[in-house]
Amino acid sequence: MREIERIKESVASGKVATVYLWYGEDRFLIQEGLKVLKSFHFMTDPSGSGMEVVSAKDLSPAVIVERANTMSFFANRLLIVEDVNYFQDGQSADLEPFLDYFANPNPRTCLLFIAESVHRGRKFYKALDKTGEIMEFSAPKRPQEWLAWVQSELKVRGKSMNTQVASQFIEWTGHHTGVLSQELDKLVIFVGERQKITSEDIKAITPQSIETSIFDLLDAVASRSSAKALHALRDVLRKEPALKVLALLVRQVRLLLGCDALRRRGGNVAEAPSVLGISPYEAQKIWQQSVRLSTGQLSKALSECLNTDLAMKTGGGDPGLLLEIMLIKFCEDP
Repeated sequence: MREIERIKESVASGKVATVYLWYGEDRFLIQEGLKVLKSFHFMTDPSGSGMEVVSAKDLSPAVIVERANTMSFFANRLLIVEDVNYFQDGQSADLEPFLDYFANPNPRTCLLFIAESVHRGRKFYKALDKTGEIMEFSAPKRPQEWLAWVQSELKVRGKSMNTQVASQFIEWTGHHTGVLSQELDKLVIFVGERQKITSEDIKAITPQSIETSIFDLLDAVASRSSAKALHALRDVLRKEPALKVLALLVRQVRLLLGCDALRRRGGNVAEAPSVLGISPYEAQKIWQQSVRLSTGQLSKALSECLNTDLAMKTGGGDPGLLLEIMLIKFCEDP
């Protein structure tokens, strides 16, 4: 999120870097950053002819450097290199053209590298860091960060939500910046001239995420309410195929068992993200839910999931009915 603001400040001041490296798992935020950066180049080149997108998989470093050094008729040039994989072992010699270029970049070209992940110990990273700007694009991690992001997006759209409604919107929609942005756009159209978005607006047009539905389903299991669990399951099955629902249930039960084991050995929720490989926000939610489910209930749930998976794949019955039977067994005493 802060990276977008940094790019906006650079564009506003006219001080865009000659070399960038952007990386991270949130592709939506990277695309938003690209929109801002491109706006700077459109100011002097409305046609966009000074912009070029290439793949690191298709062109050698020498060719990319040659293109970066190409002079443009326009005041500035933007060369975007996607699919960057320059952080692997044994590539140092091949990357020498870049190392030379970083020492003396073309002042009329903005050379942008986009990668999923980086290795800070590599010569490529260190050389670029001396000359250019490196930015990591990652989704918010903590509840207050998600709230701040949604509120900033609402401000841009000229709308508002109170804190409780914004929290509900995030829980309901799921923790994906691209999806949240898309749903905010729909809400803006839905409410029209009205400035404040309400809880009723969200329920009226925003679909509940499958992940949130699975949480609700397991909450019903934790309360041992077969009726609520079956109602939640049928609601989920109207949106997603049975095999996907089962896969999500298996994942959730395994994470719950992981939290349960961590707690029993004296661990705490702060350890869960690294141990289970999930975000701090998801870890907090799963940890709280695991408190309500016993080890025996979770072990039985995982066993029933595996039995149901086998039955589905061997023609053991209607998938929806098999899931219903499984949930009823979940709600029984272990």
